[in-house]
This record gives sequence, C-alpha cells and structure tokens, in this order.
Amino acid sequence: MDNTALWKLSYGLYVVGVKKEEGRFGGSVVDAVAQVAAGDQPALVLSSMKNNLTNALIKSAGRFTLSILPANADPFVVANFGFQSARDADKWANVPYSLKDGLPVLDCAIAFVNCNVIESKELGTHTLFICEIVDAQNGETAAKPLLYADYQENMKAAAGEAFKKFKETGKPPAEKKAQWRCPMCGYVYDGETSFEELPDDWACPLCGVGKDVFEKVE
Repeated sequence: MDNTALWKLSYGLYVVGVKKEEGRFGGSVVDAVAQVAAGDQPALVLSSMKNNLTNALIKSAGRFTLSILPANADPFVVANFGFQSARDADKWANVPYSLKDGLPVLDCAIAFVNCNVIESKELGTHTLFICEIVDAQNGETAAKPLLYADYQENMKAAAGEAFKKFKETGKPPAEKKAQWRCPMCGYVYDGETSFEELPDDWACPLCGVGKDVFEKVE
C-alpha cells in the first residue's frame, strides 16, 4: 500500500493544548479531527497517536483545546509542536499563547475549540476521543485555515528548516509584528508593541496625518 495516497484525504492542522503538571502544558499537532454533531450539543472526534504524551495527558485531564492554524502560520509553530515531544520540551514556552479556561490557545490561531472528552475507543495505533464542544471562538485574524495537504506540499520543508535552526540556536524565531507606514512622509511605526489596528486618535508624529492614510506592512 502507498501510504502517501492517504495524504490526499485532506484535513485541517490543529494544535492541542492540554494540562500537564505543575502549571505546565503539553500539546502536539493533530490533523484527524472532525465535527460530528452541531446544534445545541456540538461534538467532534479526535484521533490521537497512542505513543504521544499528548494522548496520555488527554486521557488524564479529560479536556483540551484545539487551536486552528491559519494558512499563513509560521512553519516553526508546526515544527515546535510536531517535531519534538513534550516529555523533553516545554513547547508552549516557545510561542505566544493565551489561556482559555485554564488551557493554552495559540495567539496566531484563527479560532479555538474547547472540548471535554465523553468517550474514547482504542484503535490500534490511535485512540479515538469523542468530545463535547463546550466553547468555540474566532480569533482576531480572518485568514483561511491551514489544510494538511497544503502543509505537505508547501510548508513541510520550511518547517524542517525552522526546527533545524531552532535546535542550532536554541531560540525560537522572533515574533513577527505588523508595521504601519505613512505614505505621506515615509514614517514607519515599529515599536515594541505593534498594533493590529491603529487607535482612532493615532496621528503620524512627523507630518500629523491621521490613521486612515497609514498602510499596514507585514
């Protein structure tokens, strides 16, 4: 059997966030996720590899978050959660995240889902977790979701390079921040805290024009 044929059964790519111990968290990249019920009692299923620590942590905690990755995600995010084990590394220390009901969610996520496990079934190499969705919220960005097929075709090599560089330097890549440029005088705002949206009272410190003329530069 050619297992690469199964890569064409496309899914999204997500990052699980789950409680580990003493305030730390575990997590990994997953793709086998599907919503199986909607309405007043939405539910999903997650298939998780048995030999991953994330699998054991989900069984222990009985709940987890799913951060839905954007199509333009930094390849390092995938490498960070997919190329190393939480047994050896504090993965969440390498990326910006926020806590939602006590569990981590990536700041770059286009949405997140908070789940409680209601049933599980062992399937050879994987455990199938059947979960109720207790919360779901959109993120601040409107990017399209990252698909597994797109990762295989366009991002896998970059993720490998990002992880190689991380192991060589011991440092995650610097967080990318938005810049704002004034087309009138060329001033670029690039402070320590970069705004995703400029405040209403923002004015160029050089020529005084308002926020409406500023151009966002990624």
